[in-house]
Amino acid sequence: MVAHPRRGGTIYTFPLTSDEFRVPPGGVPRVWRSRDGGTSWEPLGKGLPDTNGFFTVLRDAFSADTLEPAGLYFGTRGGQLYNSNDEGESWRAIAEFLPPILCVKTSTVN
Repeated sequence: MVAHPRRGGTIYTFPLTSDEFRVPPGGVPRVWRSRDGGTSWEPLGKGLPDTNGFFTVLRDAFSADTLEPAGLYFGTRGGQLYNSNDEGESWRAIAEFLPPILCVKTSTVN
């Protein structure tokens, strides 16, 4: 789970089917956002695969930066790195064919 860097109550998660079958439900990867501390959730998937997205995102492989708007990043065990520059509204693959991504951290350089 990733907390928005400035908006209290806004959190993001990337759910997986189970501990035994660690892929998105139905093979449709979506980041889910809550703006009310987890009471309600909305799927965010523009730019993510609509089918055959059977990849795993580990707990430490999902991160947010501190820019305005906040950027989100996640890496997969299959070696893809995804980014959203608009707080999850849309996504794009920024790297592919990497080794398994176990951890993603962000920072800004001035």
